[in-house]
Amino acid sequence: MERKIRVLVGKPGLDGHDRGARVIAAALRDAGMEVVYTGLRASVPAIAAAAAQEDVDVIGLSILSGAHGSICERLIEALKKLKADIPIVVGGIIPAADHESLRALGVAAVFGPESPLGAVVETVRALASGQPAPQDPKPAPAGIPATRLDHTAICVKDMKASIALIEDILGQKVAHEEHVPAQKVDAAFFDFPNGASLELVAPRGNAGLEKFLEKRGDALHHLAMRVKDIDAVLKRLDARGVPLIDKVGRPGARGHRVAFLHPKAFGGTLLELVEAHEESSR
Repeated sequence: MERKIRVLVGKPGLDGHDRGARVIAAALRDAGMEVVYTGLRASVPAIAAAAAQEDVDVIGLSILSGAHGSICERLIEALKKLKADIPIVVGGIIPAADHESLRALGVAAVFGPESPLGAVVETVRALASGQPAPQDPKPAPAGIPATRLDHTAICVKDMKASIALIEDILGQKVAHEEHVPAQKVDAAFFDFPNGASLELVAPRGNAGLEKFLEKRGDALHHLAMRVKDIDAVLKRLDARGVPLIDKVGRPGARGHRVAFLHPKAFGGTLLELVEAHEESSR
């Protein structure tokens, strides 16, 4: 009886989001492979030891923390010490510029959030048989079909004083003010001819923003991108394991629907998605 391909799927580091890893593990099992999943926050030495002990053919790493370079370098060194020559496939939110550097370290293939599951399966199958990856996987598209920048938001303590300051600096009046009950904030917008806006946001019972102000004071809080179908975009990102704060759109300022991605999804910057209200001109 032919031996099944054995794959270890590891989730190293402190990142607590493993949906993408589980999706990959399920796809590999559906393809007839045996999968060993190390679970969340596995250490690099533990992954290397498990891979050698389980006699796996391929190691798959899911990394969203941004530490892919150091993690892969340490894993390759750990495998060398164990005299375990096992190809490594890496998936996650990895900048296109880092794909080549990972391959230079010795990583066999790199996949992004939008990579087809079939391509991942075929790459693992080829590597397990001692063949190179069928093709060099191209960096995945961003996955967020944004139409434009919607606004940049600054978190402020004193809305009235901040509006007066910005009006003086920009030489124009505030375009819109409102209280947003769903988010427990007051919001004010300065609009620009290109369609983008500057938002001032002040907490009114929003514990997260209150903590932000305690730590940083008045400061840049998030960027917001305009999308056409927010729920479809969120569903697509969630299926690929992109860490989200909101999995469905919720009421935002100006009658728009909004959702936030976890800062880990965008290099440490909080990103908001905005689906415009049908009757809105902004």
